[in-house]
Amino acid sequence: MENQSVSVRSMKCSLDKVKDNALLIGFIKEKTGLSGELKKFDAEHGNIVSSFIRDNSFKAEKGDVKSIYINKSLKNIVLVGLGEQDKFSISVMQNAVADACKKLRNGVESLSILLGSFSGGVLDEKELAEKASLGCLMGLYKFTEFKTKDKDKIKSIRQITLITDSGHNLEKETEYAAIVAEAVNKTRDFVNTPPNVATPEHIADYAKNIGKNFGIKAKIFDENGIAKMKMGCFLGVARGSVNKPRLVVLEYNGAAKSKKPIVIVGKGVTFDSGGLNVKPYPYILNMKDDKGGALAAIHTIEACAKLRMPVNLVVIAPFCENMIDAASYRPDDVLTAYNGMTVEIKNTDAEGRLILADALAYAAELKPEVIIDIATLTGASMVTLGYVATPFLATDEKLSEKIKSASKKSLEKVWELPLWPEFEESIKSDVADIKNISEEGDAGVIIGATFLKNFVGEVPWAHIDIGTTVWSKVDKGILTKGGTGATVRLMMELLREWK
Repeated sequence: MENQSVSVRSMKCSLDKVKDNALLIGFIKEKTGLSGELKKFDAEHGNIVSSFIRDNSFKAEKGDVKSIYINKSLKNIVLVGLGEQDKFSISVMQNAVADACKKLRNGVESLSILLGSFSGGVLDEKELAEKASLGCLMGLYKFTEFKTKDKDKIKSIRQITLITDSGHNLEKETEYAAIVAEAVNKTRDFVNTPPNVATPEHIADYAKNIGKNFGIKAKIFDENGIAKMKMGCFLGVARGSVNKPRLVVLEYNGAAKSKKPIVIVGKGVTFDSGGLNVKPYPYILNMKDDKGGALAAIHTIEACAKLRMPVNLVVIAPFCENMIDAASYRPDDVLTAYNGMTVEIKNTDAEGRLILADALAYAAELKPEVIIDIATLTGASMVTLGYVATPFLATDEKLSEKIKSASKKSLEKVWELPLWPEFEESIKSDVADIKNISEEGDAGVIIGATFLKNFVGEVPWAHIDIGTTVWSKVDKGILTKGGTGATVRLMMELLREWK
């Protein structure tokens, strides 16, 4: 992962003492005049910045990035447009610094950011420092693990300095940003890693090492252990692959033993062919991303341990492949879940809810405070939310409000859908307790959640469907093409504010 070596720090100094390759300065469209330290700096350098702006080369439109060569010491002043004041937000700022970093990465090893200039006159310095740092670190992400040609020519920024007016110590904010960004980017790494490498066994071993390194209790169950636990739905999905399943259970205790844990369950299908209901082209492409929920959960607990968050957290991640073989499970099969419920299979490409069913039932036995599952379950929200936001459903209003609050603070957009009882009719089976899809094919996100609801008992629960937000087709702002690390920032904000 290329940006692992990027470090972020904050300091107070005059602009003349900045020795980095570039200094980023943000401008609102209606406020391109210079003031304070920047005005003094400009006067000492022949009014080069104000002249550049006055000549209309820079209008501070959102997305504008213009460089002005100053001298050999600093090299460049980089003017970054933040757009119109009434459309400015912390998300606009974050994507602006991310885009600027992308454009500078090939010729700049270090840069400074004049932090106050990116506040839009409305943002708190501490929040600004955290979100700007996250923007830089996520924007600079690049997956190069399997490149062999010209790898030495791939360059990146190594040092980012936040220049502050206040002199406040922002170490706490930059440390949080660095750890969360690393969790996001590690999740991206594994989502982008091809399925012939990122097998269930490989990821389970990786999770075990996280446990060793950060004092997280780790239990790994192989196919025999899973069979002894009678997780019939999980095993049914897994039995068509030569790569055997693994159940990963990680436990972090940062609060009193008397405090009930929060459980995050993540879907970990390392490749999804669709099974006997095979996916057609092009929908079979990028099915390595079907493990995104589980990897987000694993890196969330790692980040919590690094930050020593005062919560008790358990992550449960079932990993397997959904493949085609003589041993594959079939439409019309009936599988028995961990909690004893029987499930009629109507489509083998609705496999994620099956492995989650067993994992959720196992989670419910722990009697946690809440259960949250993260899964690339469907793409059904595409028609309403596109790639912009993630749908979620919840059985508990307090949990729902916590997720919405975390969404606003983390800048990961979510939208709540209903869990109305009318949808339960759609998954009633003639031969088993329930069936794994609605044969009418409607309300896909809600039907998936309605199925999963049968396995959580009375524990407050939320289902987050990242089927459309796990992957990006664009390289813009904090996004790069490939895995997005969806829900890591959301979960970290949720846990940081947990009471």
